[in-house]
Amino acid sequence: MPDGPPSAKPAIRVAIIDSGVNAGHPHVGNLTDGVGFDADARGNPVMSDDVADRIGHGTAIAGVIHWRAPTASLCPVRIFHDKLAAPASRLFAALEWAIDHRFNIIHLSLGLRGERFQQPLLEICRRAARENILMVAAARAGEEPVYPAAVDTVIGVHGFSECREDDLIHHPGSPVEFSAHPHPRPLPGLSRHLNFRGASFAAAHVAGMAADILSEEPGISPRTVRRRLVDIRSSGSAARARRTRP
Repeated sequence: MPDGPPSAKPAIRVAIIDSGVNAGHPHVGNLTDGVGFDADARGNPVMSDDVADRIGHGTAIAGVIHWRAPTASLCPVRIFHDKLAAPASRLFAALEWAIDHRFNIIHLSLGLRGERFQQPLLEICRRAARENILMVAAARAGEEPVYPAAVDTVIGVHGFSECREDDLIHHPGSPVEFSAHPHPRPLPGLSRHLNFRGASFAAAHVAGMAADILSEEPGISPRTVRRRLVDIRSSGSAARARRTRP
């Protein structure tokens, strides 16, 4: 056994494509400088350093991931401004930026429906997989595919109201593989039912689990991370998924 103190876990880098992050929020930690995407007069994506969260959604996502994986380094990539909607061109630009900057995990709170988005998103997702980047994307439960959550190299997650904080349910053969807890971290004095909720936060719980797995096994492939998640899945509603928190 080697002498000396144990080495620290590597900081897994997570890009959060959402509405930005407010650095002063008490649930947020290990935040790095991020980037915001807007559009010029012709509708072409342009970048800025404005990642202020005017909605609160991205901040709540970051809070979940930080809770699950407190050593992970979180980078806000803002595409939502005053509402949770953005043109596909802005999403594509944000994804390309995150892949270019070699993040370990890309978290997406959104999905696109329709065949016209399938091929460009498929190409981006394939590129991420080649670069050993794990993508975790939210999707509503249902028959119609939502992209990129339905892409086979992406871990798709939807929220299930009966999932507790540590539950993780696997759906073999389904386009959306996992279900998880659909709520963010609780805020004192605010009812859970008045706070954000849904698939975005289920995906954030899974992204945090994945970041924790990668911190324990740096360099493993997205496919192996998926297998690890399947290994810790809930067996029925009573089983508990492994978690790390401060």
